[in-house]
Amino acid sequence: MSRKFYLIIILLFIFINMPLFWSNVFATELQESLFTLEEKVIIASKYPQELLNSVASVEIITKEKIAASKSENLAGIIRDIAGIEIVDYGSPGDIKSVSIRGSSPEQVLIMIDGQVANDPQTGKIDLGMIPADMIEKIEIYRGPASALYGANALGGVINIITNRAGDEKKRTAGVYYGSYNTQKYLGSYQNRSDDIGYYFTGEYYKTEGDRENSQLDKISLMGKVSKEIDQQTDLELTIRYHDYQRGLPGSIDYPTPNAEQNDRNFNLNLKWQKREEDRDINIIAWDDFHRIYYDNPDEWGHTGASIHKTHTTGISFDSTRYDFSIGSKEESGSDHTLTWGAEIKHNWIDSTDIGNQQDLNGALFIQDVWQPAELEKLNITAGMRYDYHQIFGGQFNPRIGISYRLQDELSFHASVGRAYRTPTYNDLYWPEDGYVGGNPDLFPETAWAYEAGMRFINKKGDTKAEFNIFRKNVNELINWAADNEGVWRPSNIGSARVDGIEVIVKKEFNENFIGNLNYTYLDAVDLDTDSQLKPKHKYGFGLTYLNQFGENEDDFTVNLDGYMVAGRPDNLESYYLFDANVSKNITINKENKQKITFSFSIKNLLDQQPELVSGYPIERRTFLVGVSTHF
Repeated sequence: MSRKFYLIIILLFIFINMPLFWSNVFATELQESLFTLEEKVIIASKYPQELLNSVASVEIITKEKIAASKSENLAGIIRDIAGIEIVDYGSPGDIKSVSIRGSSPEQVLIMIDGQVANDPQTGKIDLGMIPADMIEKIEIYRGPASALYGANALGGVINIITNRAGDEKKRTAGVYYGSYNTQKYLGSYQNRSDDIGYYFTGEYYKTEGDRENSQLDKISLMGKVSKEIDQQTDLELTIRYHDYQRGLPGSIDYPTPNAEQNDRNFNLNLKWQKREEDRDINIIAWDDFHRIYYDNPDEWGHTGASIHKTHTTGISFDSTRYDFSIGSKEESGSDHTLTWGAEIKHNWIDSTDIGNQQDLNGALFIQDVWQPAELEKLNITAGMRYDYHQIFGGQFNPRIGISYRLQDELSFHASVGRAYRTPTYNDLYWPEDGYVGGNPDLFPETAWAYEAGMRFINKKGDTKAEFNIFRKNVNELINWAADNEGVWRPSNIGSARVDGIEVIVKKEFNENFIGNLNYTYLDAVDLDTDSQLKPKHKYGFGLTYLNQFGENEDDFTVNLDGYMVAGRPDNLESYYLFDANVSKNITINKENKQKITFSFSIKNLLDQQPELVSGYPIERRTFLVGVSTHF
């Protein structure tokens, strides 16, 4: 690596630690803000659990952190997180997917409000379709999680929680303009009437992009209505609609100046929740329709458009019983938290390429978190899930893990578990034309994963540190390659081993500064060819300054974040990407709490143009200025 690369690392280290010397200057009482690090997590065990007691490595991204990043979509929010790699084909409308701990994007399960969002045709989801302004919170589970979540959780799980109606009336509106004629308009309205709350939001975004045929034009709408049935029971209906019109410029060597794709997604999500003193119950029913229209006309205008319509319906149930004891609790003295549930899901596709296909799947799972009476600092988690797939049959995935409080602020965790991912419709049924074709004889990829780590969170909640070491052995890896007849098709011929280390540090230096650093080392190897699969080194960082000025204590925020990647396979160059943004609130009406926010953001601050995917350079430096109001 160049001297410039190492110099940047040194400067970042100095920059992130400068507030340590300023902490005496700002010696004030810490306040509850976006800097608070101690929080309960749900994704690791399907019920609220202290992070120090979790047997998994989990990342929480709050609404405040999302707003501070000024990212347009989910990909921009999570790109600097430890263990995360964004697979980005460069232009604004090109597909953006995610890898966790060396996985493929198809091995990462994405959920939105608790429902599976992965497309059964491709096995993944385009992160660019999820606007950041619609997201309330993100939880990331690093590592295999099929014992709780089933298929495609081989690399990890990301749960996106969308905005919810608050307890008071609130309206927002915003207008933004930037490089390449980028325009963004958004608005939202929320209110509550007695026991009914509602929230509506919409966003329109367009840009011309920096390459020929890299334009993007999208509309995102969401409505949410919640009903408080009683003090313990809620019913919530969410409706989402996305219309995504994009140009696909192709690679530098093989451009596609006429290729376009239109995605339309319509989703219904109905959630029923009951919270009692000793148990929780959740039922989610959903219906999702996704239509893709792709066309790449030749120079004479002849088209061969492809249309793919996928439809998924499902229902899931889970229940958690707290302080559950086998026999008399007075006799045993032990605490058990028992979680169990079931899921049924039907996938269907009507495609001009792969025809009509469908499958019906069901699952049952159970998990026990046990705190022995004689070892109050120990938590033992044991769980298993059985999935039955109409095409591939049954899969049994167990997990066992422990967490132990070495001190009040320090814990050790370790786990072992099995996971799998199913082939996609494209893998199975892509039509053969002499050059490429699917393989209906495929079977699922499987993996065993092992992890151990230490986690520190101090009592104030302003300092967090985590160290993880992990190994994952993947078998029956689905690999697209030329067969004996020269046809490019998938087969279960691969196996891989992924070893890794993660180091994560977050620090609230004082009430004004928060910083974070993380490092991920990966040794991902194809055991059949001994070839490197993923980059070896990733460094992530962030620094946020927040202060309040004037009699109205209006917020002023400066945020700098980014990441660096080195040791890439296939002799690809190392790269670094930084973003910066500034925002300022001004109170214009104190009585109704109306504020105006002015913001200015720079993406790709140093104007780099690396190829995250070979042949597809990312967009050059862009600027975006905006004004928004809420009252």
